[in-house]
Amino acid sequence: MTTATLRLARDVSTLPRPLKFGILVLLDLLTFLLAIIASVALRYSDAGDDLSFSRGLDVHLPVIVFGPILGVILLASVGCYSEVLRYSGSRLVGRLALATVLLVAATTTTSFLLDREGGQSRSVLIMFGALSFLGLWSLRTCAKYLLNLDGRTASVNALIYGAGVAGAGLASALSSDRSWRLVGFVDDNRNNHGRTISGLRVYPSSDLPELTTKHGVQTVFLALPSIGKKPLQEIYNRLEPFGVKVLSVPTLEELIAGQAKFRDFRQVETENILGRDAVDADERLVLGAIGGRVVLVTGGGGSIGSELCRQIVAAEPRRVIVFDHSEFNLYQIGQDLQPLAESAEVEVELVLGSVLDTSLLRDTFRRCDVDVVFHAAAYKHVPLVEGNVVAGVETNAIGTLRTLDAAIEHQVERFVMISTDKAVRPTNAMGASKRIAEVIVQDRAARIKTRGETPSLGIVRFGNVIGSSGSVVPLFKRQIAEGGPLTVTHSEVTRFFMSIPEASSLVIQAAAMTRGGDVFLLDMGPPVRILDLARTMIEMNGFTVKDDENPNGDLEIKVVGLRPGEKIHEELLIDDDASPSDHPRIRRAVEHHPNHDDVASMVVRLEAAVAERDVDVIRTILETHGDLGPEIPGNTA
Repeated sequence: MTTATLRLARDVSTLPRPLKFGILVLLDLLTFLLAIIASVALRYSDAGDDLSFSRGLDVHLPVIVFGPILGVILLASVGCYSEVLRYSGSRLVGRLALATVLLVAATTTTSFLLDREGGQSRSVLIMFGALSFLGLWSLRTCAKYLLNLDGRTASVNALIYGAGVAGAGLASALSSDRSWRLVGFVDDNRNNHGRTISGLRVYPSSDLPELTTKHGVQTVFLALPSIGKKPLQEIYNRLEPFGVKVLSVPTLEELIAGQAKFRDFRQVETENILGRDAVDADERLVLGAIGGRVVLVTGGGGSIGSELCRQIVAAEPRRVIVFDHSEFNLYQIGQDLQPLAESAEVEVELVLGSVLDTSLLRDTFRRCDVDVVFHAAAYKHVPLVEGNVVAGVETNAIGTLRTLDAAIEHQVERFVMISTDKAVRPTNAMGASKRIAEVIVQDRAARIKTRGETPSLGIVRFGNVIGSSGSVVPLFKRQIAEGGPLTVTHSEVTRFFMSIPEASSLVIQAAAMTRGGDVFLLDMGPPVRILDLARTMIEMNGFTVKDDENPNGDLEIKVVGLRPGEKIHEELLIDDDASPSDHPRIRRAVEHHPNHDDVASMVVRLEAAVAERDVDVIRTILETHGDLGPEIPGNTA
């Protein structure tokens, strides 16, 4: 591209809009004039002398004089001048065609009525229309090209993966966007291979190596709004070797509801690569747990608690009580729930306070007449609890005791405690405090079952949830945004992962199956190697890993060593004995726990140690009753 062309593009772009309009009208008049003269010349060229051409001009003089003017009027009437040329597309082509057809019809009708001698040629008028359309279309194509140059040529080469409706819509949306240069489509459907959509060829996925190399593709748009997680993982694995950035279009539901447009593409979320296809919730279990009831969620402003509240509100409870000690979190979830609650006609109450406040708990249970409790309030960040043992144990263990006793006193129908895989043979204070909380729930359940009383108490245990506060995925996102390095504690460390919505849905369904003292284990799928997760997230963002094999890569992964109390591998079962439940992704375990006298003695000692802030005694209790093992780096449990 020459400097003169770029200069012309800048000059045209900076002209005032009225002047641009005037120039376009003049060029259209000239196009019509040249089109009629060329038509006459073509029609009378067979006569072989200039006299015939001159006679043709005389005969068609009315069209030569008035045709261009009528043509401009028709262009304006069908909206051709209201189009912004820089962003024009197929709609403008249709308008140009309509204007020229009307022009031919008007001139033909007029010539038939006025040309009594029959000297005018109908073929001249038809050629006039065809040449006018070609001239107008060519003029606007050149003008659009100049305007879109605008002195800038930088764009990102991209492929669209998926040649369906979403892909075609995305190609149309991006056709006028100078930020992108679309190379073509890639599709796994053989019937689409070789087709052309919006001027772009459809290639098989086997052509990806050649396409990315030949065209320097930097971004791939996934135009597959309804794809499942397993095929999405397969496609991502196919794209991974090419180091491209992967963006997705909105879901089909968002497009149909008008909540998003084709070009509202976004980064592929990590849970779509790590997770599995969600299993539809069993409405029988959901309604059996909370339908028509008053439901209390402690820790309702946290990662899991807030999602529990959203799903509970949508499941036809009578009332939802959101209990949280954080004013900010409580305000945020209140704002989120307001439109949902109004739509579902569900009353929502926000209670600001701590699960250690026995008076507040009792008053809330009595005043709100609570039926079901989801106890999600807890401190869960391993290093923070390790450095603040008293606070961690007080909230996780004593807070569970306070909430549970208030629930039993009020005779609620169900009480479900949210636990963690770190409570299984724990090597840190957080896990041990959650194990003690489990023991307290199991002890109370055994006593209630013996006496034939309510409520039904249960524990739901699962691993990491993707995107929760303190989890590794948000950390990696921030480190990528900051330019790295990404920090991994150990090259072999693995963790279980599940999305927050799936975990919350399964917790609610597990509540319906609680008979007393059950430990429900959520199917987390296979564990994920964190080093592989770091590599995946780097490549999903279009970067390369900087290591010994690729010293010129973009982002480095640094192994920083296990933190205090951290395991290499987590697990979900204590006794390795679990049976199926009524849900395919929930297992039921019956685990051993100390006898009641030991638990009662432990609770008294623990409350006294917490009150005196005696960390040594607390750690002794954690080791004795919380199964706390030694802090051994590399402990594989």
